[in-house]
Amino acid sequence: MRSINWHSVTRVPFVFLLVALLMACSDYRKARSAYEAGEYTKALHIFEQLSNAGDSQAQYDLSQMYLQGIGTSKNIDKGWVWMNRAANGGNVQAMLELAVRYQKSPSLENSEQMAFMWFQKAAMAGSAAGQYNLAHLYEDGNQVPVDLLQAYVWMELSHNSGNPMASSEAKQLKAKLSPAELERAGELIAKLKKTMP
Repeated sequence: MRSINWHSVTRVPFVFLLVALLMACSDYRKARSAYEAGEYTKALHIFEQLSNAGDSQAQYDLSQMYLQGIGTSKNIDKGWVWMNRAANGGNVQAMLELAVRYQKSPSLENSEQMAFMWFQKAAMAGSAAGQYNLAHLYEDGNQVPVDLLQAYVWMELSHNSGNPMASSEAKQLKAKLSPAELERAGELIAKLKKTMP
């Protein structure tokens, strides 16, 4: 009786996965090239295929084409659908754009909660811009109650993520906290860093 070489059996699906990923990357590059060359209908078609296959970057790009009417007629509803799919698929650009759109559109249902949620998701995904905006929400108290400790935590994380504007604002917030709050903030920052990419 022949023994099965499990190493080679598990390698086959991995090879197929790798080939599928490379093909998807290649298709995305084709779509971007078509877009940049002004071949918007071709780009739209490829972005649609990739989006239907779950590519969150293609979903974001497709949402932009629908929202702006590039390569197709303007369709706000389809644009929002693809923007939400991209954000739910982990696309940070889409998360940030949704947050800003909700923040600037108070007439939308649950706009304040939705803006907070998307800034928070972007912040947790490691986005310096998401962290910066979340810090301001905590500092200003527009969407959530004022919480200077949380504001400092997120501003410091934004600074650590490479946002140069957050440095001086983090120092200003730090000056408003007690030693006990600063200790708690340090613990939160360390904990959050472990959960972020």
